[in-house]
Amino acid sequence: MRLALFGGSFDPFHNGHLAVVRELGDRGLCEQVLISPARISPGKPAPLAAGHHREVMAVLGAAEHAYVSVLDLELRRPGPSYTVETLAELSRGRPGDEWLLIVGADAWRDFRTWHDPDRILELARIVVFPRPGIDPDPASSTPRVTLLEDFLVPVTSTAIRRRIAAGESVTHLLPGRVLDYIRLHGLYGCPCAADDGG
Repeated sequence: MRLALFGGSFDPFHNGHLAVVRELGDRGLCEQVLISPARISPGKPAPLAAGHHREVMAVLGAAEHAYVSVLDLELRRPGPSYTVETLAELSRGRPGDEWLLIVGADAWRDFRTWHDPDRILELARIVVFPRPGIDPDPASSTPRVTLLEDFLVPVTSTAIRRRIAAGESVTHLLPGRVLDYIRLHGLYGCPCAADDGG
């Protein structure tokens, strides 16, 4: 079986993440997508929402896709979340399966600074999705790396958090269940404007 690991902060899980999941399914790149919210991403600021909130938002956001599961593996592991450790653990539990690692062009640009990048490339093929303003060209230089051409994720979690904190509409940026959850728990400076229709 071919499985895809899609890691990140998911702070919050948004329509861009959902678009990546759908694209993987539509292109037949894998049979199952495993979303893995990181406890702490090395080299990045700590997530604003607690791990259990980010896990629930990912579950709610991807709920309509039967081929998607959300892992709490990195959330349970103390300390920073290293992709190589997650892939190694998943590979041990599923010998014989083929793994893909899904990353944005921004993450791919910094891939050589990751913990044990050569081991990651041994454990998984990399699928890179473009990000605005980031040149993903290095993806073409490695046979174990595939660039999702003609596909762009124009939204970022940072921009969404700013809009929420400013009381601006995010209905077009988040799955409805995720927005409801954010409102219910007052995450990211919400409550959002009750009308939030724009």
